[in-house]
Amino acid sequence: MAYADFKTLLQVEQELEVTIQQASKLYIDISPVEPSSWFIETMDLAYDLALNINTEAARQSLIVNNVLIELKKILPISLFINRLFSVDTARGLTGYPDGLIGDAADELEIKAPIMVLLEAKNNDINSGFPQCIATMIAAALFNHNANVSRNKLYGVVTDGVSWRFMHLQENVVTIDRHTYPFNGGRQIIAILKSCIVDNQR
Repeated sequence: MAYADFKTLLQVEQELEVTIQQASKLYIDISPVEPSSWFIETMDLAYDLALNINTEAARQSLIVNNVLIELKKILPISLFINRLFSVDTARGLTGYPDGLIGDAADELEIKAPIMVLLEAKNNDINSGFPQCIATMIAAALFNHNANVSRNKLYGVVTDGVSWRFMHLQENVVTIDRHTYPFNGGRQIIAILKSCIVDNQR
């Protein structure tokens, strides 16, 4: 069993012993940032290209990964793309997350704290919630095993066009009901930056 084997929210609640709830517009008031000229120029081509190709891999490599690179230009973070993240195989907490954001200085090894997880899906965001939450629980356990304490851990599920955010605090996962449009990436980058800064405190 692995992260991808978690198919429903009920399964996550029952097998990983968490409570899942919803809230509205948790990040709507975060002001957009002005991305770099590199990001603007890259996304002028990459965004439409990803939608025309219209596969999960294209959306991740051309939209999501470029957002992560822009974040790394702004903040001292580590990025791990499709890297094995095995925390507790007996509970199914193993697999290859689409994206992990950490607080270490490099990408040689995954180190605590893991702060944000991204799950890229093609036109079916809701199906990504169980897998993302399972990976968030693994990240919280990973941080705990490394004696690193964080108040919240954040997760994102996206198809590149629409972005849904959530956080894990203790044993409660809160999913924002609001869908945030990519819209040039300005608010998406701002929200991710806010989550990372909050987690670095």
